[in-house]
Parts: sequence; C-alpha cells; structure tokens
Amino acid sequence: MAGEFDPAEELGLFPDRMLVTNLSGFILRNNPTRDLCARFIRNGGHFYDVLARYDALTAYVLGREEATAGNTVKWVIPFLKANGATDYLMREAYKESMDLLPGAEDALRFISKLLPTHVSTSMYEHGWMAVEERVGAPLCDVFCSRVDLDHVQFGRADSRKIREMCERISSLRIPKTVYELNVPMEVHEDDIRIIRTLDDILQQGIPDLPAMGLMESSNPVTSHRKAYQLLDVRKQTNIDLDCTMYIGGEDTDYQCLDLVRDAGGVAVAFNGSDFAVRGSNIAIMSKDATVGAVFASMFNDRGIEAILNLAANWERPYLKKCEFPDRNLLDRMLAAHPRKLPEVYAVDKHNVDEIAAKSNAFRKKFIGHRS
Repeated sequence: MAGEFDPAEELGLFPDRMLVTNLSGFILRNNPTRDLCARFIRNGGHFYDVLARYDALTAYVLGREEATAGNTVKWVIPFLKANGATDYLMREAYKESMDLLPGAEDALRFISKLLPTHVSTSMYEHGWMAVEERVGAPLCDVFCSRVDLDHVQFGRADSRKIREMCERISSLRIPKTVYELNVPMEVHEDDIRIIRTLDDILQQGIPDLPAMGLMESSNPVTSHRKAYQLLDVRKQTNIDLDCTMYIGGEDTDYQCLDLVRDAGGVAVAFNGSDFAVRGSNIAIMSKDATVGAVFASMFNDRGIEAILNLAANWERPYLKKCEFPDRNLLDRMLAAHPRKLPEVYAVDKHNVDEIAAKSNAFRKKFIGHRS
C-alpha cells in the first residue's frame, strides 16, 4: 500500500515503469453492476443492457458533447434503491456474485510486487472492498465509483414511479446492429427507440424526483475521469505514459488505452470490447489471468519492444525456448494451456477490425453474462 517502506526507494532507485489496470475482463469475469441489477430489479440483466447500450450510443455513435462512456453506473443508482437496495445489501451482493478469473489473485499479487500498480474501475466502492478482501495485493492507488444509497430517502410514490420507469426500460428491444467507432452509420430503429425513451426518463422523469439528488451526489468513474486519473498518476509518479502498461477491457478504457498507445506505452485490451481493442496495441483473449502477469513481467524487464516481439512470436515452440525474466511463471502458463494457448495479437491499423470483432465476441460469450 501507499506509504509502505521501500528499500529500493531509500537507495534512490525509483521505479521507472508502472501498471494501471481495470478489473473487468482481467481480474473479474462477471460484470458487477449488471449482477447488482439482476439481483434487485425484475428483469434486471436486460434493464442494465439497455442502459449500457444507451451509454455507448450517446458516447460513441451519436458523439454527444456532454456524453462520456461509463455513466451507466450513475444511472442505475436510483433504480437499485427504488427496488430495495441499501449500502449493506450491495456489499453483501458483491461478495456473493464476485467471480474472479482463474489465476487472477496470483496474477495481481505478482504484478503489484513487480511494478507500482494502480487500479482504475467503474465498480462501486462497495464491490472494490469485496475484491480487496479476496485478493489482498499491495496496490498503490485505487480509483473507483462512490455512492451513498442510504443518505437519500424515497417516498412510496416516488419509488413506484421509478419502478414504472424500470418497466419501460426493460421492455425495450436491443438490436444486433454493431456500430464502428467514428464510422457514420444509420441508427437502427430499435436504438432510436432506446435513445428517445432514455432521453425522456433521464432528462424529464428523474429530475422531478429525489432520485436526481442521489444521482448527482454519486461519483462515477466514467471514461473521461479514468483518463484524467491516468494523467494525474503520471504527474504524481513522474512515470511517463511511454513507460506505462495499461490493461483494460471495457468501453470506458478506450481513452486510457489510446493515450498510452499513442505515447509509446503498452496498451493491452484483455478480453476487450470492440472499442477497447481499437485503443490498444496488444489484444489478449484468455479464460485465465496468468498471461497478463507474463506480459507485465516482460514489460518490467525489457519494455515495449520486447512485448511486441513476444506477441508477434506467440507460439509454443518459441515460448519454450525464448529468454524470459521469470521462467517459472512462463512455464506455469504453458502448463495451464496444454492444448491451446490464450490468443495474443499485436494490434495495428491493418488487423484491428478483425481482432476487435473476435475479441468482442469472446467477451460477450465469456465475460459478464451469467444471469
């Protein structure tokens, strides 16, 4: 943790590389906010998916000036409360639903002892507390969403109105249309219906209720706030982005991944969404987290050129013979995948469309949809 005695630092040997990571896709297999909605709201999984669709549409398809990806964690708050959620019940729900990727605990502990490690997640603080209890890694800073459900009271009439809004949202259909980042496309009629309904609820319905005060008092970690936090960490540590490894997989990680990649750092989309891959220079698809520790170890020892070389030669014969800073770690990863290695790609403008589609499909199948 921050403030601990560091012998290397006492000798004037300050770290010259760092790692910043999101949790979704790399440490957590489940989508904690979606699981909360499924726990407290009728048809809550679909309810969350509609809000997340609206979030992506307004931020990345319509490109609204005031929009920022990640507002879903802000918008669901009054709906959770109106359906019986409390701060205590949220903490308990997080503990019950938490689903770590195999190897995640060891991977995060290994990385955090190797490199200064910062966590940036849109998960509520209630959930981070559950992850911290489980993992117990020596992290530097943790940046997460904060909300106090219990400090605002809803009347019965207000709660009923919000639950009726829930039903309107849950009744909406999500089309299968896939939109490409920054590529003009006609918006599907079902998406138009989602946009109009959510615009009405969030801009006309909610502001007339105490729910608005609860939403405004929250402190969600959106895509913009993740990017600002990344720049703050860079300033505080004096470690430039070209010496930074960022691991992310959500749409909200796009800006951070893009910043790190363009600065010459390592931007890893780990089980990433389409937009996350489009901000990365490395894409990983894996059902366990050990491969993340493998790339962090190589980055710490030899930097980005070695990382790109590792990705370009990601085959078992090469991995068995190559020089690697922690041979036991690499051998353990190979032994855990005797038939097929995790998929690893160096991402560039020529292959990004193909890899983004492949990673997005893998994420939809493997991450965050258990209900």
